[in-house]
Amino acid sequence: MNAATSGQMLLAFWRQRDRERPWSRRIGIAIWMLLVAASMYAFPAAWLGVLASNLAIGLLCFWGVLAGSFLMQNHPHVARLVPGHVRQLRVVALLSWAVLSLAGAVLMDLFVAGGASFELRLLVAATWLTLVGWTARRWAIWLYLSFGSALYFVTGLGKSLAPAWAAIQALWAAQPGAVLILSLLALGCCVVRLFGDGDAAHREVYERCARLRRASNEAMTGKQSGAGMFGRPGTWLARPFNAAASGWLRHVIAQATPSVRSVMSRAEIVLHGEQHWLRQTLAVVLILAIAALSLIVAFAIVGPGLQDHWTRGAYGMAIGLASMGFNPSFALPNMLWHSRREQALLRLLPGMPQGQALNRAVAGLQLRHALIDWAVTTAALGLLAWAAGDLALLCLAFGALPLSTGWLLRRPALMKAPTSWTAVVPVFAFLLMAWGLYVLHQKQGTPLVVLAGASIALSAALGVWRWRVLMAAPVALPTGRLA
Repeated sequence: MNAATSGQMLLAFWRQRDRERPWSRRIGIAIWMLLVAASMYAFPAAWLGVLASNLAIGLLCFWGVLAGSFLMQNHPHVARLVPGHVRQLRVVALLSWAVLSLAGAVLMDLFVAGGASFELRLLVAATWLTLVGWTARRWAIWLYLSFGSALYFVTGLGKSLAPAWAAIQALWAAQPGAVLILSLLALGCCVVRLFGDGDAAHREVYERCARLRRASNEAMTGKQSGAGMFGRPGTWLARPFNAAASGWLRHVIAQATPSVRSVMSRAEIVLHGEQHWLRQTLAVVLILAIAALSLIVAFAIVGPGLQDHWTRGAYGMAIGLASMGFNPSFALPNMLWHSRREQALLRLLPGMPQGQALNRAVAGLQLRHALIDWAVTTAALGLLAWAAGDLALLCLAFGALPLSTGWLLRRPALMKAPTSWTAVVPVFAFLLMAWGLYVLHQKQGTPLVVLAGASIALSAALGVWRWRVLMAAPVALPTGRLA
Protein backbone atom coordinates (compact mmCIF):
# COMPACT_ATOMS: atom_id res chain seq x y z
CA MET A 1 0.00 0.00 0.00
CA ASN A 2 1.33 3.43 -0.96
CA ALA A 3 1.68 5.43 2.28
CA ALA A 4 1.62 8.79 0.48
CA THR A 5 -1.62 7.95 -1.34
CA SER A 6 -3.14 6.62 1.90
CA GLY A 7 -2.33 9.89 3.61
CA GLN A 8 -4.00 11.81 0.79
CA MET A 9 -7.13 9.68 1.20
CA LEU A 10 -7.24 10.37 4.94
CA LEU A 11 -6.69 14.12 4.54
CA ALA A 12 -9.17 14.52 1.69
CA PHE A 13 -12.08 15.23 4.08
CA TRP A 14 -10.22 18.27 5.45
CA ARG A 15 -9.19 19.54 2.04
CA GLN A 16 -12.71 19.20 0.63
CA ARG A 17 -13.73 22.53 2.12
CA ASP A 18 -14.75 25.97 0.95
CA ARG A 19 -11.42 27.72 0.30
CA GLU A 20 -13.13 31.13 0.36
CA ARG A 21 -13.83 30.55 4.08
CA PRO A 22 -10.82 28.55 5.33
CA TRP A 23 -11.56 29.25 9.00
CA SER A 24 -15.14 27.97 9.04
CA ARG A 25 -14.32 24.46 10.25
CA ARG A 26 -11.82 25.73 12.80
CA ILE A 27 -14.43 28.07 14.23
CA GLY A 28 -16.92 25.20 14.35
CA ILE A 29 -14.45 23.05 16.28
CA ALA A 30 -13.76 25.95 18.66
CA ILE A 31 -17.49 26.38 19.33
CA TRP A 32 -17.82 22.66 20.00
CA MET A 33 -14.94 22.84 22.49
CA LEU A 34 -16.63 25.77 24.24
CA LEU A 35 -19.85 23.76 24.53
CA VAL A 36 -17.93 20.82 25.99
CA ALA A 37 -16.26 23.13 28.50
CA ALA A 38 -19.66 24.59 29.44
CA SER A 39 -21.05 21.08 29.98
CA MET A 40 -18.12 20.22 32.23
CA TYR A 41 -18.70 23.44 34.19
CA ALA A 42 -22.39 22.62 34.61
CA PHE A 43 -21.62 19.11 35.94
CA PRO A 44 -18.33 19.47 37.86
CA ALA A 45 -18.79 16.25 39.82
CA ALA A 46 -18.84 14.17 36.64
CA TRP A 47 -16.46 16.20 34.48
CA LEU A 48 -14.46 13.16 33.32
CA GLY A 49 -17.57 11.30 32.18
CA VAL A 50 -18.94 14.41 30.46
CA LEU A 51 -15.64 14.94 28.64
CA ALA A 52 -15.39 11.29 27.60
CA SER A 53 -18.99 11.13 26.36
CA ASN A 54 -18.54 14.30 24.31
CA LEU A 55 -15.30 12.96 22.85
CA ALA A 56 -17.10 9.72 21.97
CA ILE A 57 -19.81 11.67 20.16
CA GLY A 58 -17.13 13.69 18.40
CA LEU A 59 -15.42 10.45 17.39
CA LEU A 60 -18.66 9.17 15.86
CA CYS A 61 -19.11 12.43 13.97
CA PHE A 62 -15.50 12.33 12.79
CA TRP A 63 -15.94 8.79 11.48
CA GLY A 64 -19.16 9.83 9.72
CA VAL A 65 -17.32 12.65 7.96
CA LEU A 66 -14.39 10.37 7.14
CA ALA A 67 -16.66 7.63 5.78
CA GLY A 68 -18.51 10.19 3.66
CA SER A 69 -15.19 11.37 2.25
CA PHE A 70 -14.14 7.79 1.45
CA LEU A 71 -17.44 7.19 -0.33
CA MET A 72 -17.00 10.42 -2.31
CA GLN A 73 -13.53 9.24 -3.39
CA ASN A 74 -15.03 5.92 -4.48
CA HIS A 75 -16.16 7.37 -7.83
CA PRO A 76 -17.37 4.66 -10.26
CA HIS A 77 -15.07 5.84 -13.07
CA VAL A 78 -12.02 5.88 -10.79
CA ALA A 79 -12.94 2.48 -9.34
CA ARG A 80 -13.21 1.01 -12.83
CA LEU A 81 -10.23 2.68 -14.51
CA VAL A 82 -7.55 3.22 -11.79
CA PRO A 83 -5.84 -0.06 -10.82
CA GLY A 84 -5.59 -0.68 -7.09
CA HIS A 85 -7.62 2.38 -6.06
CA VAL A 86 -10.56 0.49 -4.54
CA ARG A 87 -8.29 -1.96 -2.71
CA GLN A 88 -6.26 0.85 -1.14
CA LEU A 89 -9.41 2.76 -0.21
CA ARG A 90 -10.78 -0.32 1.52
CA VAL A 91 -7.55 -0.88 3.45
CA VAL A 92 -7.41 2.75 4.63
CA ALA A 93 -11.09 2.67 5.67
CA LEU A 94 -10.63 -0.63 7.50
CA LEU A 95 -7.58 0.60 9.42
CA SER A 96 -9.35 3.86 10.34
CA TRP A 97 -12.37 1.91 11.53
CA ALA A 98 -10.21 -0.38 13.67
CA VAL A 99 -8.29 2.49 15.32
CA LEU A 100 -11.44 4.52 16.02
CA SER A 101 -13.23 1.45 17.39
CA LEU A 102 -10.39 0.91 19.85
CA ALA A 103 -10.46 4.59 20.85
CA GLY A 104 -14.24 4.42 21.32
CA ALA A 105 -13.91 1.40 23.59
CA VAL A 106 -11.38 3.22 25.77
CA LEU A 107 -13.61 6.31 26.01
CA MET A 108 -16.64 4.23 26.92
CA ASP A 109 -14.81 2.94 29.97
CA LEU A 110 -14.90 6.47 31.40
CA PHE A 111 -18.65 7.11 31.20
CA VAL A 112 -20.44 3.75 30.88
CA ALA A 113 -21.73 2.53 34.22
CA GLY A 114 -21.91 -1.15 35.15
CA GLY A 115 -18.31 -2.16 34.56
CA ALA A 116 -18.77 -3.60 31.06
CA SER A 117 -15.85 -5.70 29.87
CA PHE A 118 -13.38 -4.34 27.34
CA GLU A 119 -14.48 -6.94 24.78
CA LEU A 120 -18.11 -5.83 25.01
CA ARG A 121 -17.19 -2.14 24.78
CA LEU A 122 -15.02 -2.81 21.74
CA LEU A 123 -17.85 -4.72 20.05
CA VAL A 124 -20.36 -1.94 20.77
CA ALA A 125 -18.00 0.76 19.48
CA ALA A 126 -17.19 -1.20 16.30
CA THR A 127 -20.89 -1.88 15.67
CA TRP A 128 -21.82 1.79 16.02
CA LEU A 129 -19.04 2.90 13.70
CA THR A 130 -20.08 0.33 11.11
CA LEU A 131 -23.68 1.49 11.36
CA VAL A 132 -22.68 5.15 10.95
CA GLY A 133 -20.57 4.24 7.94
CA TRP A 134 -23.47 2.48 6.25
CA THR A 135 -25.88 5.33 6.99
CA ALA A 136 -23.48 7.58 5.06
CA ARG A 137 -24.25 5.33 2.09
CA ARG A 138 -27.94 4.58 2.75
CA TRP A 139 -29.79 7.23 4.78
CA ALA A 140 -32.91 5.04 5.05
CA ILE A 141 -31.17 2.79 7.59
CA TRP A 142 -32.01 5.32 10.32
CA LEU A 143 -35.66 5.20 9.22
CA TYR A 144 -35.75 1.41 9.31
CA LEU A 145 -34.11 1.34 12.73
CA SER A 146 -36.54 3.90 14.14
CA PHE A 147 -39.67 2.08 13.04
CA GLY A 148 -38.13 -1.35 13.43
CA SER A 149 -37.32 -0.79 17.09
CA ALA A 150 -40.90 0.36 17.76
CA LEU A 151 -42.37 -2.65 15.94
CA TYR A 152 -39.93 -4.90 17.80
CA PHE A 153 -41.55 -4.03 21.13
CA VAL A 154 -45.15 -3.43 20.03
CA THR A 155 -45.53 -6.71 18.14
CA GLY A 156 -43.98 -8.73 20.93
CA LEU A 157 -41.11 -9.84 18.73
CA GLY A 158 -38.77 -9.41 21.69
CA LYS A 159 -40.49 -12.28 23.54
CA SER A 160 -40.28 -14.51 20.48
CA LEU A 161 -36.57 -13.85 20.11
CA ALA A 162 -35.86 -14.17 23.84
CA PRO A 163 -34.52 -17.78 23.54
CA ALA A 164 -32.15 -16.77 20.73
CA TRP A 165 -30.95 -13.78 22.72
CA ALA A 166 -30.39 -15.96 25.79
CA ALA A 167 -28.36 -18.39 23.67
CA ILE A 168 -26.20 -15.52 22.35
CA GLN A 169 -25.62 -14.26 25.89
CA ALA A 170 -24.65 -17.74 27.06
CA LEU A 171 -22.27 -18.13 24.11
CA TRP A 172 -20.71 -14.74 24.90
CA ALA A 173 -20.27 -15.67 28.57
CA ALA A 174 -18.61 -18.96 27.61
CA GLN A 175 -16.37 -17.76 24.74
CA PRO A 176 -16.17 -13.94 24.69
CA GLY A 177 -12.88 -13.86 22.79
CA ALA A 178 -14.02 -16.13 19.97
CA VAL A 179 -17.37 -14.38 19.59
CA LEU A 180 -15.61 -11.01 19.56
CA ILE A 181 -13.19 -12.09 16.82
CA LEU A 182 -15.96 -13.52 14.64
CA SER A 183 -18.11 -10.42 15.17
CA LEU A 184 -15.25 -8.06 14.33
CA LEU A 185 -14.50 -10.05 11.18
CA ALA A 186 -18.15 -9.78 10.12
CA LEU A 187 -18.22 -6.05 10.86
CA GLY A 188 -14.94 -5.56 8.99
CA CYS A 189 -16.48 -7.28 5.96
CA CYS A 190 -19.39 -4.84 6.21
CA VAL A 191 -16.94 -1.91 6.18
CA VAL A 192 -15.20 -3.34 3.10
CA ARG A 193 -18.57 -3.80 1.37
CA LEU A 194 -19.21 -0.06 1.64
CA PHE A 195 -17.19 0.49 -1.52
CA GLY A 196 -18.14 -0.51 -5.04
CA ASP A 197 -16.11 -1.61 -8.04
CA GLY A 198 -17.69 0.62 -10.68
CA ASP A 199 -20.61 -1.56 -11.77
CA ALA A 200 -24.18 -0.37 -12.45
CA ALA A 201 -25.29 -0.78 -8.83
CA HIS A 202 -22.29 1.25 -7.67
CA ARG A 203 -23.11 4.05 -10.13
CA GLU A 204 -26.69 4.20 -8.85
CA VAL A 205 -25.61 4.35 -5.20
CA TYR A 206 -22.97 7.01 -5.95
CA GLU A 207 -25.47 9.20 -7.79
CA ARG A 208 -27.94 8.93 -4.90
CA CYS A 209 -25.26 9.94 -2.39
CA ALA A 210 -24.14 12.82 -4.64
CA ARG A 211 -27.74 14.05 -4.83
CA LEU A 212 -28.00 14.05 -1.04
CA ARG A 213 -24.68 15.90 -0.72
CA ARG A 214 -25.87 18.60 -3.13
CA ALA A 215 -29.13 18.94 -1.22
CA SER A 216 -27.22 19.16 2.09
CA ASN A 217 -24.93 21.89 0.73
CA GLU A 218 -27.93 23.83 -0.58
CA ALA A 219 -29.71 23.46 2.77
CA MET A 220 -26.76 25.11 4.51
CA THR A 221 -27.52 28.27 2.52
CA GLY A 222 -31.25 28.08 3.23
CA LYS A 223 -32.31 26.53 -0.06
CA GLN A 224 -34.74 23.66 0.35
CA SER A 225 -34.46 20.87 -2.22
CA GLY A 226 -37.65 19.13 -1.15
CA ALA A 227 -38.19 15.56 -0.01
CA GLY A 228 -37.63 14.24 -3.53
CA MET A 229 -33.88 14.22 -2.86
CA PHE A 230 -34.47 11.12 -0.70
CA GLY A 231 -35.76 9.13 -3.66
CA ARG A 232 -39.02 7.17 -3.63
CA PRO A 233 -39.61 7.28 0.17
CA GLY A 234 -39.16 11.06 0.15
CA THR A 235 -41.46 11.50 -2.87
CA TRP A 236 -44.12 9.38 -1.22
CA LEU A 237 -43.84 11.29 2.06
CA ALA A 238 -44.01 14.67 0.29
CA ARG A 239 -47.27 13.92 -1.56
CA PRO A 240 -49.62 15.20 1.20
CA PHE A 241 -47.52 18.36 1.59
CA ASN A 242 -47.49 19.05 -2.15
CA ALA A 243 -51.22 18.37 -2.45
CA ALA A 244 -52.00 20.75 0.42
CA ALA A 245 -49.73 23.46 -1.02
CA SER A 246 -51.37 23.12 -4.45
CA GLY A 247 -54.81 23.31 -2.88
CA TRP A 248 -53.90 26.46 -0.96
CA LEU A 249 -52.48 28.05 -4.11
CA ARG A 250 -55.72 27.36 -6.00
CA HIS A 251 -57.69 28.81 -3.08
CA VAL A 252 -55.78 32.11 -2.86
CA ILE A 253 -55.92 32.53 -6.64
CA ALA A 254 -59.66 31.90 -6.70
CA GLN A 255 -60.17 34.43 -3.89
CA ALA A 256 -57.69 36.97 -5.29
CA THR A 257 -58.44 40.68 -4.87
CA PRO A 258 -56.23 43.79 -5.23
CA SER A 259 -56.12 44.20 -1.43
CA VAL A 260 -52.76 44.10 0.36
CA ARG A 261 -53.79 41.06 2.41
CA SER A 262 -54.74 39.04 -0.67
CA VAL A 263 -51.61 40.08 -2.56
CA MET A 264 -49.28 39.19 0.31
CA SER A 265 -51.01 35.82 0.82
CA ARG A 266 -50.15 34.95 -2.77
CA ALA A 267 -46.68 36.44 -2.52
CA GLU A 268 -45.95 34.51 0.68
CA ILE A 269 -46.18 31.22 -1.21
CA VAL A 270 -43.19 32.31 -3.30
CA LEU A 271 -41.30 34.31 -0.68
CA HIS A 272 -41.26 31.58 1.96
CA GLY A 273 -41.19 28.52 -0.32
CA GLU A 274 -40.64 25.32 1.68
CA GLN A 275 -40.91 27.34 4.92
CA HIS A 276 -44.48 28.46 4.14
CA TRP A 277 -46.75 28.34 7.17
CA LEU A 278 -48.97 25.62 5.65
CA ARG A 279 -46.05 23.25 5.14
CA GLN A 280 -44.80 24.05 8.64
CA THR A 281 -48.23 23.28 10.11
CA LEU A 282 -48.41 19.94 8.32
CA ALA A 283 -44.88 19.13 9.52
CA VAL A 284 -45.95 19.89 13.10
CA VAL A 285 -48.96 17.59 12.74
CA LEU A 286 -46.71 14.82 11.43
CA ILE A 287 -44.20 15.31 14.26
CA LEU A 288 -46.97 15.27 16.86
CA ALA A 289 -48.33 12.04 15.40
CA ILE A 290 -44.86 10.43 15.54
CA ALA A 291 -44.35 11.74 19.09
CA ALA A 292 -47.72 10.36 20.20
CA LEU A 293 -46.89 6.97 18.68
CA SER A 294 -43.49 7.03 20.39
CA LEU A 295 -45.07 7.80 23.76
CA ILE A 296 -47.57 4.97 23.32
CA VAL A 297 -44.74 2.57 22.51
CA ALA A 298 -42.67 3.86 25.43
CA PHE A 299 -45.59 3.47 27.83
CA ALA A 300 -46.19 -0.07 26.56
CA ILE A 301 -42.52 -0.90 27.22
CA VAL A 302 -41.85 0.95 30.48
CA GLY A 303 -45.32 1.19 32.00
CA PRO A 304 -45.99 3.48 34.99
CA GLY A 305 -42.25 4.08 35.41
CA LEU A 306 -42.25 6.24 32.28
CA GLN A 307 -42.43 9.41 34.41
CA ASP A 308 -38.90 8.86 35.72
CA HIS A 309 -37.49 8.47 32.20
CA TRP A 310 -39.53 11.46 31.05
CA THR A 311 -37.99 13.66 33.74
CA ARG A 312 -34.43 12.54 32.99
CA GLY A 313 -34.76 13.09 29.26
CA ALA A 314 -36.72 16.34 29.44
CA TYR A 315 -33.75 18.61 28.73
CA GLY A 316 -32.75 16.73 25.58
CA MET A 317 -36.36 16.65 24.39
CA ALA A 318 -36.66 20.38 25.04
CA ILE A 319 -33.59 21.13 22.90
CA GLY A 320 -35.00 19.02 20.08
CA LEU A 321 -38.41 20.67 20.36
CA ALA A 322 -36.93 24.17 20.43
CA SER A 323 -34.72 23.45 17.43
CA MET A 324 -37.65 22.19 15.37
CA GLY A 325 -39.80 25.14 16.39
CA PHE A 326 -37.38 28.06 16.17
CA ASN A 327 -34.93 27.12 13.41
CA PRO A 328 -37.43 27.43 10.50
CA SER A 329 -38.03 31.07 11.45
CA PHE A 330 -34.32 31.82 11.40
CA ALA A 331 -34.23 30.53 7.80
CA LEU A 332 -36.85 32.99 6.48
CA PRO A 333 -34.34 35.67 5.30
CA ASN A 334 -32.49 33.01 3.31
CA MET A 335 -35.76 31.98 1.68
CA LEU A 336 -36.18 35.58 0.50
CA TRP A 337 -32.81 35.40 -1.23
CA HIS A 338 -33.57 32.16 -3.06
CA SER A 339 -36.87 33.53 -4.43
CA ARG A 340 -35.37 36.82 -5.64
CA ARG A 341 -35.70 35.92 -9.34
CA GLU A 342 -39.47 35.64 -9.02
CA GLN A 343 -39.79 38.80 -6.93
CA ALA A 344 -39.47 41.13 -9.91
CA LEU A 345 -42.68 39.60 -11.28
CA LEU A 346 -44.35 39.69 -7.86
CA ARG A 347 -43.92 43.47 -7.80
CA LEU A 348 -46.16 43.67 -10.88
CA LEU A 349 -49.11 42.09 -9.11
CA PRO A 350 -52.13 44.44 -8.99
CA GLY A 351 -52.33 45.87 -5.48
CA MET A 352 -48.73 45.05 -4.52
CA PRO A 353 -47.45 47.69 -2.06
CA GLN A 354 -44.62 49.92 -3.24
CA GLY A 355 -41.83 51.83 -1.52
CA GLN A 356 -41.93 51.95 2.26
CA ALA A 357 -45.28 50.15 2.27
CA LEU A 358 -43.60 47.14 0.62
CA ASN A 359 -40.86 47.14 3.27
CA ARG A 360 -43.53 47.20 5.94
CA ALA A 361 -45.51 44.38 4.32
CA VAL A 362 -42.51 42.07 3.86
CA ALA A 363 -41.17 42.75 7.37
CA GLY A 364 -44.63 42.21 8.86
CA LEU A 365 -44.91 38.91 6.99
CA GLN A 366 -41.56 37.70 8.34
CA LEU A 367 -42.19 38.93 11.86
CA ARG A 368 -45.71 37.51 12.10
CA HIS A 369 -44.51 34.10 10.94
CA ALA A 370 -41.64 34.08 13.44
CA LEU A 371 -43.67 35.26 16.43
CA ILE A 372 -46.43 32.71 15.82
CA ASP A 373 -43.78 29.98 15.61
CA TRP A 374 -42.23 31.30 18.82
CA ALA A 375 -45.57 31.39 20.66
CA VAL A 376 -46.56 27.86 19.63
CA THR A 377 -43.12 26.44 20.45
CA THR A 378 -43.02 28.25 23.79
CA ALA A 379 -46.42 26.80 24.69
CA ALA A 380 -45.14 23.31 23.87
CA LEU A 381 -41.99 23.94 25.93
CA GLY A 382 -44.11 25.16 28.80
CA LEU A 383 -46.19 21.98 28.68
CA LEU A 384 -43.04 19.85 28.64
CA ALA A 385 -41.51 21.88 31.51
CA TRP A 386 -44.67 21.47 33.57
CA ALA A 387 -44.81 17.71 32.94
CA ALA A 388 -41.12 17.32 33.82
CA GLY A 389 -41.27 19.66 36.81
CA ASP A 390 -38.45 21.84 35.46
CA LEU A 391 -39.60 25.32 34.44
CA ALA A 392 -35.98 26.26 33.65
CA LEU A 393 -36.55 24.64 30.24
CA LEU A 394 -38.31 27.88 29.28
CA CYS A 395 -34.86 29.49 29.05
CA LEU A 396 -34.76 28.06 25.53
CA ALA A 397 -37.71 30.26 24.60
CA PHE A 398 -36.22 33.29 26.35
CA GLY A 399 -33.00 32.85 24.38
CA ALA A 400 -34.80 32.56 21.04
CA LEU A 401 -37.09 35.60 21.32
CA PRO A 402 -34.47 38.34 20.65
CA LEU A 403 -33.29 36.50 17.55
CA SER A 404 -36.87 36.00 16.39
CA THR A 405 -37.13 39.78 16.06
CA GLY A 406 -33.66 41.21 15.48
CA TRP A 407 -32.43 38.56 13.03
CA LEU A 408 -35.48 38.73 10.77
CA LEU A 409 -35.73 42.50 10.46
CA ARG A 410 -32.80 42.79 8.09
CA ARG A 411 -32.74 45.04 5.02
CA PRO A 412 -33.63 42.66 2.16
CA ALA A 413 -32.36 44.92 -0.64
CA LEU A 414 -28.86 44.92 0.91
CA MET A 415 -28.82 41.22 1.73
CA LYS A 416 -25.85 39.20 0.48
CA ALA A 417 -25.85 35.63 -0.76
CA PRO A 418 -26.40 33.29 2.21
CA THR A 419 -23.64 30.94 3.27
CA SER A 420 -23.38 28.05 5.68
CA TRP A 421 -22.57 30.52 8.44
CA THR A 422 -25.73 32.47 7.66
CA ALA A 423 -27.68 29.34 8.51
CA VAL A 424 -25.56 28.27 11.48
CA VAL A 425 -24.94 31.57 13.30
CA PRO A 426 -28.53 32.20 14.52
CA VAL A 427 -28.87 28.61 15.71
CA PHE A 428 -25.62 28.74 17.69
CA ALA A 429 -26.48 32.20 19.02
CA PHE A 430 -29.88 30.99 20.20
CA LEU A 431 -28.38 27.94 21.94
CA LEU A 432 -25.63 30.01 23.60
CA MET A 433 -28.12 32.61 24.82
CA ALA A 434 -30.43 29.91 26.14
CA TRP A 435 -27.51 28.18 27.88
CA GLY A 436 -26.38 31.44 29.45
CA LEU A 437 -29.87 32.12 30.82
CA TYR A 438 -30.08 28.55 32.11
CA VAL A 439 -26.77 28.95 33.95
CA LEU A 440 -27.90 32.28 35.41
CA HIS A 441 -31.02 30.60 36.77
CA GLN A 442 -29.43 27.38 38.01
CA LYS A 443 -26.06 28.69 39.28
CA GLN A 444 -26.79 32.31 40.20
CA GLY A 445 -30.38 31.85 41.35
CA THR A 446 -31.81 34.50 39.00
CA PRO A 447 -35.63 34.18 38.97
CA LEU A 448 -37.23 33.09 35.72
CA VAL A 449 -39.51 36.12 35.82
CA VAL A 450 -36.48 38.42 35.68
CA LEU A 451 -34.97 36.46 32.79
CA ALA A 452 -38.26 36.55 30.90
CA GLY A 453 -38.57 40.30 31.43
CA ALA A 454 -35.01 40.89 30.23
CA SER A 455 -35.63 38.78 27.12
CA ILE A 456 -38.85 40.64 26.26
CA ALA A 457 -37.25 44.05 26.87
CA LEU A 458 -34.23 43.20 24.71
CA SER A 459 -36.47 41.83 21.96
CA ALA A 460 -38.66 44.93 21.99
CA ALA A 461 -35.62 47.24 21.83
CA LEU A 462 -34.11 45.28 18.96
CA GLY A 463 -37.44 45.19 17.16
CA VAL A 464 -38.02 48.95 17.42
CA TRP A 465 -34.48 49.77 16.31
CA ARG A 466 -34.45 47.36 13.36
CA TRP A 467 -37.96 48.41 12.30
CA ARG A 468 -36.91 52.05 12.03
CA VAL A 469 -33.80 51.11 10.04
CA LEU A 470 -35.89 48.90 7.76
CA MET A 471 -38.48 51.60 7.07
CA ALA A 472 -35.71 53.96 5.89
CA ALA A 473 -34.01 51.28 3.76
CA PRO A 474 -34.34 50.87 -0.05
CA VAL A 475 -37.32 48.95 -1.43
CA ALA A 476 -37.25 45.38 -0.12
CA LEU A 477 -37.85 43.43 -3.32
CA PRO A 478 -36.05 42.04 -5.23
CA THR A 479 -33.89 40.85 -2.37
CA GLY A 480 -30.16 41.51 -2.66
CA ARG A 481 -30.41 43.83 -5.66
CA LEU A 482 -28.10 46.41 -4.04
CA ALA A 483 -25.64 43.97 -2.45
